[in-house]
Amino acid sequence: MSNNPYTDQDGRAVVAITRCRDSLRDDLNRVLDDLGDLSLLLSPGDRILIKPNINSHLEAPAAVDPAFLTSFIDLLQQRGYSNLAVAESSGRSWAPTAEVLRKKGLRPLLAERDVPLFNLDEMEWKRVETGGTYLPVVHLPAVLSDYDRLLFLPSLKTHGNTGFTLSIKLAMGLTPQEDRQLFHDTSVAGAIADLARVVRPDLVLVDGRSAFIDGGPDVGTRVEPGVLMASGDPVACDIEAVRMLLQYGAGPHIGTADPLATETIRQVSALAPESIAVRWS
Repeated sequence: MSNNPYTDQDGRAVVAITRCRDSLRDDLNRVLDDLGDLSLLLSPGDRILIKPNINSHLEAPAAVDPAFLTSFIDLLQQRGYSNLAVAESSGRSWAPTAEVLRKKGLRPLLAERDVPLFNLDEMEWKRVETGGTYLPVVHLPAVLSDYDRLLFLPSLKTHGNTGFTLSIKLAMGLTPQEDRQLFHDTSVAGAIADLARVVRPDLVLVDGRSAFIDGGPDVGTRVEPGVLMASGDPVACDIEAVRMLLQYGAGPHIGTADPLATETIRQVSALAPESIAVRWS
């Protein structure tokens, strides 16, 4: 994984946020163009693995909107990036993943686009040492090593255990169901931070058209921020996404009025940018 190419002239990590006002495809094009040229990150021959949020088969924001995922894939293919695949493992309470994927109806949509869909429950795993305290060892999909770029597509929402679930926590879906209990045995935020040492997406694209401001990840009070967010820095993106959740009333659920004070972001503070440049459109 490369260093973040999306910084401004002062070296600040860029987070692009667009208000959805056109077609989904036009809004996606705009937020990515506001972030910067995709060719700064991706080459036509790159093998690109996409990790969406398919915690369950439920409608967005509980789980990815199929139109959001397929529109993003269409955009990439139209821009010349053809070597794409999608990988996912559902939440433990909704397992097996095969049933979630069936109910979500994603396989035929991806097959139409000639994009493989990897059910990680059925894949081989590789033991990885994180160098962390709370999660010193974790298993990751062996298929990760077959890809040059990792792209995350989280939803904008709160979470009952961690306050929020965005791009940092989305990496937990790349671990086997048997490892998930390890995250809860000590500090969930600390374990997520340890995982972030070894799993860092190259690009994050957040669907914030709708959001949960309490509960989550499956059910909660729904609001309609009507935004898309993109960044090459997952921690920067999560900080701005938490600000968005706070603006829509998630403060009591998250437990703070300051995104930098949330436990997960405090734990990953070593990975956080010193400053962030937000580009609104």
